[in-house]
Amino acid sequence: MSFCRWALCLPCIAWLVLPGGAAAHAQSPPELGVLTGVVADPSGAKVPHARLHLAGTAETAGILHDVLTDGSGRYTVELPAGAYTVTVQFAGFRDYVATAQIAMGMQTRLDLAFNTAIHVEELTIPANSSASTAAADNASALVFRGAELESFSEDDATFQKELLALAGGGGPQAPQIFVNGFSGGQIPPKSTILSIRINRNPYSAAYQDVGNARVEITTRAGGDNLHGYFQVAGNDNAWNARNPYTGAQPPYYTLDAGGNLSGPLDRRSSFFVYGDRNLQQFNSVINAQVLNQQNAPVELSQSVPSPQTTLTWNARADRQFTATNSLFVRYEFIQVALSNAGLGVALTLPSQAYNTGNSTQTLQLADTQAFSPHLASESHLQYIRTRVRQDAVSNAPTLLVEGSFNGGGNPAQSVRDNQDRYEFEQTLAVDRGAHYLNFGVRYRLQRDANLSTANYNGQFVFPTLAAFAAQQSSQFSITTGAPGAVILTGDLAAYAEDEWKVAKNVTLDLGLRLESQSAIPDHLDTAPRIGGAWALYRHNAKSPTVQLRGGLGLFYDRFSAANLLTAVRQNGISQQTFTVNNPTGYPQLPATGSYSATPPTIYRISPGLRSQYGWIGGIALEKFLGKFGTVSANYQFIRGLHQWGSTNINAPLPGTYNPSAPSSGIRPLGGSQNIYQFDSEGIQKTQLLYFNTRLNLGTRVSAFLSYSIIHNDEDVTNATTFASNSYNLSADYGRVAQPSQQLFLGGTVKLPLKVSVDLFANTQSGVPFNITTGTDLNGDTIFNDRPAFATAPSANSVVYKTRFGSFDANPQPGETVIPINYGNSPAFELLQLSVRRRFAVGPRAALSAQPGDKSPPALPTRPWQLGFAMEAANILNHNNPGLPVGVLSSPFFGKSINLANPFSSNPAANRAITLRTSFTF
Repeated sequence: MSFCRWALCLPCIAWLVLPGGAAAHAQSPPELGVLTGVVADPSGAKVPHARLHLAGTAETAGILHDVLTDGSGRYTVELPAGAYTVTVQFAGFRDYVATAQIAMGMQTRLDLAFNTAIHVEELTIPANSSASTAAADNASALVFRGAELESFSEDDATFQKELLALAGGGGPQAPQIFVNGFSGGQIPPKSTILSIRINRNPYSAAYQDVGNARVEITTRAGGDNLHGYFQVAGNDNAWNARNPYTGAQPPYYTLDAGGNLSGPLDRRSSFFVYGDRNLQQFNSVINAQVLNQQNAPVELSQSVPSPQTTLTWNARADRQFTATNSLFVRYEFIQVALSNAGLGVALTLPSQAYNTGNSTQTLQLADTQAFSPHLASESHLQYIRTRVRQDAVSNAPTLLVEGSFNGGGNPAQSVRDNQDRYEFEQTLAVDRGAHYLNFGVRYRLQRDANLSTANYNGQFVFPTLAAFAAQQSSQFSITTGAPGAVILTGDLAAYAEDEWKVAKNVTLDLGLRLESQSAIPDHLDTAPRIGGAWALYRHNAKSPTVQLRGGLGLFYDRFSAANLLTAVRQNGISQQTFTVNNPTGYPQLPATGSYSATPPTIYRISPGLRSQYGWIGGIALEKFLGKFGTVSANYQFIRGLHQWGSTNINAPLPGTYNPSAPSSGIRPLGGSQNIYQFDSEGIQKTQLLYFNTRLNLGTRVSAFLSYSIIHNDEDVTNATTFASNSYNLSADYGRVAQPSQQLFLGGTVKLPLKVSVDLFANTQSGVPFNITTGTDLNGDTIFNDRPAFATAPSANSVVYKTRFGSFDANPQPGETVIPINYGNSPAFELLQLSVRRRFAVGPRAALSAQPGDKSPPALPTRPWQLGFAMEAANILNHNNPGLPVGVLSSPFFGKSINLANPFSSNPAANRAITLRTSFTF
């Protein structure tokens, strides 16, 4: 039975049963009847968000009604008694037409199933053919279903990166992943996904974050017939183009095998199971400058094997209790084991590798209940269990030589992390004619029990390789104390929203959201939202010329549990971190007595910390191109306030610190203790212009395109990034390290002989990078100081002449410090191409002919499919240099020493070719 009924809020029920309320309208008048049922694909899998168009015939002629199926493929509609033609539409399938006879005061069930199999070589763009002004029908949304998913990589790791890049490529908001309506999960394997939608409703009060970067994934359910899919894919270094930033490499390869099975459990229940094992024998490329046996600097370039094994299991069961009540349960298990991890970072030596293993288990339950054609609710319950184990290969002290290498033991050392996350959400939808009301409440609880020996091995910092050769460290730090810590934190949100159909061509969305979070001083955040759409028509035209959409809202972020854990652990009591400037005796660790002479560094949360938020608003123009697709242009602005960052609130006051005298400087809180604090004093200003188009160019070519231009400035990066000047955040105000322009292009071309070519392309402008001196110029113990323009050099100046300009690493009076992220990295270009062909195999069904039909009967199709595919990542073998080294004193300054390869899961190759074969029945 439904577990959601008890969760309906009493005030809502009271409002519903009042005269004029929804419950009063829920009782059908005598002349009305109810049509209900589910929509399925040819395999029997339920199809969510399919469109049903109902047109009256005979005595009901002139009656038209449109309805969408819900997340479990169910629909319910109230109609006058009589006969109707029902047309079902869904991307990738031919329209299905049926008839229905509605009786007065009776409920009629009509289950609908597409009887024409999807054309796997044909990409159908689900362009909105109607001029709906509903927020969920905005043309700026990107929707991928069925064959449309073919344009993405078949490699799940690459597919996930492509999807995240596409969702985050339109702005500064990090993508938010929702699987079957649940937050906090991982992107499931591609073959288990039924549909993906990005940007359903940007300004909805139902969402914590703005909807532009919201990725909604619906997984596949079972069906009424037994079906299966199995595939094997592989990659070998002999097929690939070599990484241009290293020489000879050890052999490497990948091997992936998996599949799924789905079918009925009984007349009302179905199942879907998936399993996959992925073995990646890759290499990590290492480039750095080290000392040889003669103590002379030499460049090091090598590749280190870093094998990874991923095991994934996934199961889902659906149960239709009644025509109005359904439940699904989904379980997912992911286990990852990785050796020699952590070596992909520039300048990192093999000694800093660590071995790690983690497992994540996810359990989801969702119940949908339609109490009437005008009242429905959904209940969601999720539990995510994550266990992480990490061990460094070396427990030697960490060596950080600015701009040359990161060596010694890994600073993270050993980690044991047990996370348990719970989520419950209850929603209520009420249809009151012109008003479509949504109410909801969500509660999330997270427990994190963590054991970490990070920095227990100690860390030496050297400003240059010459200083390392002379054994002259500028700083030593070490952490001691209890390694374990536990936190428990939760957040609560409630919202109400009204989608008001003001007129045939005007819709207004009004909403209010309330949020609260424990463990931080800010406990109540109010977020009003407003949105709307207006369809503009020519005189007597049936379709609009354009649609105009806009909105404005206040959006809050939730403070990370990881940051809370840091403040609990490093409070100066449980764990203590000591810093010694200019230690002597390297490579020996400083004497324990010197630790006690130095007050420990502590982390804390500012007493005035607030939830960071942004006013986000925008306007969009949309044009429907009929059967050819849609095009939209969007402008959006963000004004972020109380943005999170970290500062040393007891750093020496400006002008009082002398780098040559580490104990100098006047501290505002006295003593010499460093106090690192999470605060919320930052600002953000963003303007974004982006264009989306979806095109269906006949039966052979379909494509999507997304192009964005962004101007984004801020004075903090994130909660864990330290200010370069603890007393002047505006010194770091400037452009963000992200591309200012991005273009995504994807689609399918259908060639003769039933060969299909799928492509995914991305090009973006260079990412800005920060230029630093590699020294601590202000005594805050953070090595992120920037040089000045060398306009007034003196005898004390340390001048570097670079292609970016002449800089003074020891700024003199009158010289201006360079802006943050002053450097520019090279642009990025990628073209991924796959070619596939599927063959129908298996025994044909017996021929049958209708009586009196003299034409030869159609040859029955074969029931199975055997598929072959070849996928080439970066098929043009374009060299995409990674982010240049930004430390002025580095011999690699301004140079890229690794690949920029954000999509491929293979760091060892510049171009990678994968072969795949599959069998479907």
